Amino acid sequence: MEELRAHLQWAVDVEMYTIPFYMAAMYSIKDQSTEAGRLVKSVVNQEMLHLQSAANIANAFGTKVEITAPPYGGEIPHLDFDLDDPNPKDIYQPYSTEIGPFDIERLNTMCIIEYPVWPGDKGYNNTRPKDQYGSIGELYNAIKQGCEECTDYLTGNVNQVNHFAGFYPDTQLTVTKDKNDGLPQVVNLIDLITDQGEGYQKDAQYIPPEYQNNADDIQPTWDHYEKFTYLLRQPLPDTYPVTSSDSERQESLQQIQLQHFSDFLEIMNTTFQTGKTPDDFAVVMYKNGAAISACWQNGVLPLFSMPNDE
Repeated sequence: MEELRAHLQWAVDVEMYTIPFYMAAMYSIKDQSTEAGRLVKSVVNQEMLHLQSAANIANAFGTKVEITAPPYGGEIPHLDFDLDDPNPKDIYQPYSTEIGPFDIERLNTMCIIEYPVWPGDKGYNNTRPKDQYGSIGELYNAIKQGCEECTDYLTGNVNQVNHFAGFYPDTQLTVTKDKNDGLPQVVNLIDLITDQGEGYQKDAQYIPPEYQNNADDIQPTWDHYEKFTYLLRQPLPDTYPVTSSDSERQESLQQIQLQHFSDFLEIMNTTFQTGKTPDDFAVVMYKNGAAISACWQNGVLPLFSMPNDE
């Protein structure tokens, strides 16, 4: 059971990793109404849904969910793409896991992150670290198997959060039942995550109708991998350059942005550890995005941890 809980925290970590990385790239786009801006925004919104879904599953199995600042610039937590054949890092080059603008390096990294499970994947073996998987889809395969084996520990209505009911009215976004009765709800959330983006291999990416956001997604049938590989074939949008040479002003803007991100982490932990959404949740979310945008508009690179913390 503890191994499953560890895996569920890893899933939360991976979903959280994508949010600042994608948000920073999104807000670097000067015109948010462009196709690129709208597609990346749709992915950011669904990554928030995936974080909610992973946290709901984790809470249903008694995991104390912890939302922390992701590390950037190194390897992506819990993912080892060298286990894939072909290796997406060999396909999508150049790439960078540093926070940055929406450029070819960041877009290639997005394709690597969302790389589906393919028949050539080497699969799990005893010679690799137990916390490493070849793709997000493979990680969720392991989680699904663990959930199926641990239904005695499954309890419904534990710190469940549902901020997306209005966008997905035709599917269940929380776990409300116990043990075997709750397993279909857990599997549904896993399928939601993998079908929308952290996908299994398909001949053509297609999101089932109940998992489509028809409210504000301009391509609701496309998963994240398809959205990003499509954008690879399009001209890159205009983005804000990092131009600030005023170190005092740069540090001031970054400190403001870091404080808003810290507030974001705090309110996310409160929400997912209690199942109750603070009254200022929407305000904190807005200020976090606005601070990232303000950095870019002033030629300053957003930060999500201080360099000596990474």
